[in-house]
Order: sequence, then C-alpha cells, then structure tokens
Amino acid sequence: MLIRRMTKWDYDAVDRLLLQLQQQDAQERPDLFAPMAHYMTRDSFDCLLDNENVVAFLAQERLETVACCFVSMLDRSAVHPVKVAYIDLLVVDAAHRRQGIGRKMFAEVERQARRAGAQKVELTVWSHNKIAQQAYAAYGMMPQRSIYEMGV
Repeated sequence: MLIRRMTKWDYDAVDRLLLQLQQQDAQERPDLFAPMAHYMTRDSFDCLLDNENVVAFLAQERLETVACCFVSMLDRSAVHPVKVAYIDLLVVDAAHRRQGIGRKMFAEVERQARRAGAQKVELTVWSHNKIAQQAYAAYGMMPQRSIYEMGV
C-alpha cells in the first residue's frame, strides 16, 4: 500500500470516498445530512490542497484509492496555547475496511502532526458512527467532550 500526498488529479477518487461517508451520515441523520451528488466542489477541493495549514493524503492499493484524509494544523488558545492536528475527514473505502488501512492512515496523521509541531491530534465523530469510534479508541484516542441535542 502506498500513502501519498493528494494532488488535484485525485478529485474524482477522493469524492467517491467522501460520498460514502456522506451517504452513511444522510442515512443515519437525514435531519442533518441531505443526499449530494458531490461532497465538495472541485474548486473547494483545490483550495484545500492549496491551503498551507491542511495536510491531505491518500492510500492506494494497486492504483486504486482506498482511503483519504484531510488534517488541519490549528493553533488553539483556550487556557493554554496548543498546536493541534485536527482530522477533518478520514475515510476508508467500505470494501477495504478491517484490513489495517485506517490504522496506517492514522499513523500517517501522527507522523504529519509531529512534523508540524502539533502536541495532539483531535477529531469529531458522529455518535451514530460506532465503527469509527471503536477504531479511534483502538488507535489510542479518548473522548474529550460530548455535544447533546434535543428537538423543541
């Protein structure tokens, strides 16, 4: 498996993966997520790749894109200033899950975070995505906070 930086030529393959996640979210939370033809526009994708604070990489097996990840390097200043590698999106193709690809992608996140001088890695995961929660816990992540909601 090859893990490499994304290029603008990867839009179609990455969009296919991101739509898998979006469709899962739309199925689980139709009140928040609507079906889409594309997760993001080509221009938005290009802007992300041009952003110096975003690290975007993907995994390929036999030239097939099987995973992708976008990580934003953020300077947070709550009580103590801290540099954070925030995983915006990490998606493994449904047909390639449970093969260790997510773990390898997460290891690459950690490598990129250390390289950028980040002190920690953070992400947000929806409560309906139990598989992702279990994976992140297996990678050593711990819950930091919860957001509660109720309709009125």
